[in-house]
Amino acid sequence: MVTSEQIKEAIRKHKLELPRLQKLYNYYIGKHAILDRKLPDPQKPNNKIVTAYPTIVIDTVMGYMASKPISYISRTNNEDLLEELHRIFYFNDEEDVNAEIVKSFSIFGKTHELYWVDETGNIRFRHYKPIEMYVEKDSRGEDLFAVRYWEEKNGDEKVIKVEVYDHEGIYSFKSQGDSYVFDEESREHYFGEVCVNTYFNNEEQIGDFEQFIPMIDSIEKMLSDSSNEIEAWVNSYLVLAGHEGTTGDDLKAMRQEGVLLLDKIDQAKFLTKEANTEFQSNFFETIDSLLHQQTNTPKLTSEDFSSNLSGVALGFKLFGLEGKSMVKERKMEKALRKRIRLITNILNKQGKQYDGYDIRFNFSRNIPQNEAEIVDQMVKLVHMVPLEELLSWHPRLQEIPSLIKRMKEQEDTINLDNVEQFKQENVNGQQ
Repeated sequence: MVTSEQIKEAIRKHKLELPRLQKLYNYYIGKHAILDRKLPDPQKPNNKIVTAYPTIVIDTVMGYMASKPISYISRTNNEDLLEELHRIFYFNDEEDVNAEIVKSFSIFGKTHELYWVDETGNIRFRHYKPIEMYVEKDSRGEDLFAVRYWEEKNGDEKVIKVEVYDHEGIYSFKSQGDSYVFDEESREHYFGEVCVNTYFNNEEQIGDFEQFIPMIDSIEKMLSDSSNEIEAWVNSYLVLAGHEGTTGDDLKAMRQEGVLLLDKIDQAKFLTKEANTEFQSNFFETIDSLLHQQTNTPKLTSEDFSSNLSGVALGFKLFGLEGKSMVKERKMEKALRKRIRLITNILNKQGKQYDGYDIRFNFSRNIPQNEAEIVDQMVKLVHMVPLEELLSWHPRLQEIPSLIKRMKEQEDTINLDNVEQFKQENVNGQQ
């Protein structure tokens, strides 16, 4: 049973993480450091240009890895288990939840998923960002409990409400002075382990663009300063040599009429600072290239992707993105196994006899593919690889187990003897 002191310590640790997590989220939604920049002279231009690099990095990964739903395959062709899972997944919008999970752990380095059984006996799960939830672990890295807390108003008083999840139940607390007391009756969740699942982006729990925030800040400062210089050039001072007697009214009339009469042409000029546009352009292109290269985010709008590339050539250009996606996939598989295990724990308590180990996962990439080439490979390996595995290679085939079932039903309805007799009759008739 979790104590009040453990809750206080968990919330304290979570609040230490919040500044970093909030900064990562702010950069993803476009709230960058450049927006807070102030210049010593408030009269000078202070443009603030925000780039979309964090969004591009995350959305490219999502589009490549998570835009196609995960396929679930039974090692023993247990169609009853697959049907149960599909029903539960449909009820919980599993495809959308998976996409949000990939986005969240790509931003923050990790994210969480909560499971519970509702009043009607349905298994439910929901995704929570690490900003919203904290998981306490033991010295071996195993989950001890998780906490989710929020602030509510009780009249003029602010009360912190807390939900705690451990391996036995779900508990509700509220703040009372410096401690936390029970708010509602606890309830057992029946999952047999902590009913919170953590998805990791990598072993270090680092977000995809987190290490490159200084580069993003640098390029935004350069773009903003360039914009400032352009605006300063528009507002530059006019130097009138030898016209000391010029009054303010004269300057107003000159601006309105757009005419300046001088004896010599070099007696008037604008006072401007020359900008090294070539250096700025090279700097921008260098940082832009480094950001795409070091984040393994291909620049899909470049000329490299405009031609009709072969599958091998495209694979080399997407090599970095594919490698990053494979790491995410392995980490996600580990968490998905826990999701299946928790679900089967509840189903077995309802009288079923399912083995969560029976389910494996198939991830599909969202890239242009040569379907004829894929089919050719499938045909060549038809006697070497199981049919379910082969069909899962095709990018447009979904729900493989039910597809195989329909294929077998179709074969069973065909009387091969009648087919051969029909062919022979047609041949004889034509003669």
